[in-house]
Amino acid sequence: MGLALVQKQSLKLKMAPALYQSVTVLQCNNEELSKYLHEKALENPLLRVEDRDYRPDYSYNASGNGAKSTSEVIEETAIDVLDFRELLHRDLHQMRIGRACMEAADLLIDSLNDNGFLDEEPEEILDRLGNDEADPAEALAMVQSLDPAGVGARSLTECLCLQLQRSEPRCPLAESILTDYRDCLMNGDWAELAEILGTTEEEINEAIARIRKLNPNPIANIQDEPTQYIIPDVVISKRGNSLVCELEDQYLPTISVNTDDYKAYMEAADAETKRYLREKYEEADWLLSGVSRRKQTLMKLAEMLMNYQEDYFQTGSREKLRPFAMKKAAEQLSVHESTISRAAAGKYIQTNYGLFLMKDFFVRAVKPQQGALSAFQIQFEIKQLVDNEDQKKPLSDQMLSQLLAQSGIRCSRRAVTKYRQACGIGSTIERRAAQN
Repeated sequence: MGLALVQKQSLKLKMAPALYQSVTVLQCNNEELSKYLHEKALENPLLRVEDRDYRPDYSYNASGNGAKSTSEVIEETAIDVLDFRELLHRDLHQMRIGRACMEAADLLIDSLNDNGFLDEEPEEILDRLGNDEADPAEALAMVQSLDPAGVGARSLTECLCLQLQRSEPRCPLAESILTDYRDCLMNGDWAELAEILGTTEEEINEAIARIRKLNPNPIANIQDEPTQYIIPDVVISKRGNSLVCELEDQYLPTISVNTDDYKAYMEAADAETKRYLREKYEEADWLLSGVSRRKQTLMKLAEMLMNYQEDYFQTGSREKLRPFAMKKAAEQLSVHESTISRAAAGKYIQTNYGLFLMKDFFVRAVKPQQGALSAFQIQFEIKQLVDNEDQKKPLSDQMLSQLLAQSGIRCSRRAVTKYRQACGIGSTIERRAAQN
């Protein structure tokens, strides 16, 4: 079969650059959008992105009066996360030791690497730093006595041995395996190890199990990552008897097109440079349009959710959430369902009752043929029945199913069990035992 040129017609879906950028912007939350805009500013000399000096105040509580709770005030005044070395310094200075030893131990703590190990011998560190008054071994012992066990070790083996020495009850066999028989440990030959140490394989397995529970990174439990705060995209707050919906985009950077530079460069540039400038001008213009459309779509969607789930935003009761599908929202906004999905993806709504994902307000209908009940409404009905039951004779899941059916809610026994557990309600045995 020979080669030949053949023409073939076919339909392909190709997304224009402007549409692709608009979709990307739409599915970004505030934090992602801010990062995306700064990245685009680095690629486009005509795009001007300027950060705003804005710090939002989310001081909403259940009463809606704007007062801050005690926990919020404490959180706002809390100090930043301390470096693990500072924590070690603090613990060290609570010990009663001599001044020279204290200063030497401080120097050793400052010399710890990010994993809590010493990369040099204490004698070398103290000599290099000009401290020759203290005993290096004593200073090292002070550092290694601090919590967590294993900090200040000079090797992984020493780190694990320090942890074993503080474990209760101690296991001398595990310590011996770590210090003297590391090769056998790495090879996994427990039978040979048992023969060398004159013990049984069962005891070797127990010692190995102790070793495997040790932490090779001693400071992992005290080196916490800084708290990551979620910035809401929309704020729906209760002001008096009415609800107010606002986009929380004040902290986003301002973006604009540098038209003055564009005009100046176009007058003096050659053909190739003019083509490049026109491309970048179009890209910047597309980005501005995409951000504007994102704002409009997000605002329309948030207002729709606020109006449709008004009972929830007024009371904060989850059983007030009504079934609402993205398809229905797409029909009301005259857009595709994928647009609603992208607009809601990763977005957060700040309410008087907490911070929630926007997708949480799209509630699936459990039984559409029964008036479109939500799972939260069924859970509420089950909780009401349980609260009013005879405590000496708790209602079984089958009885709950029958009582729900009498109320017009058809729900199988298995479904009742699932909803009961989601409410944190125990079984009949657990509820009866709680009364005894």
